[in-house]
Amino acid sequence: MRLDPNPMFRRVITPWYDSNAACWGLLAAMVLVALFSWAGIAAARYVPLYNSYTWVPTLMLFLSLFVGISVGYRLFRRYYDRHLQDREP
Repeated sequence: MRLDPNPMFRRVITPWYDSNAACWGLLAAMVLVALFSWAGIAAARYVPLYNSYTWVPTLMLFLSLFVGISVGYRLFRRYYDRHLQDREP
């Protein structure tokens, strides 16, 4: 007898590093990195000698925003899928 490839009781098992708590912690860390990079941009703009080094905190800002948006999208999709599963009879 063959097993059903898509049983109704199958749930997605997420690893610990992709759990909700880990994603929320990563989002909080990315907010802190974004604030730190904004402070770095302000400090680099304040001192004329450091104006050429503004690209470093700017790169940090864009990378932290990219990671934050991707993790936020992952969390949103997870909550949306759970909402759809709870709604179906």
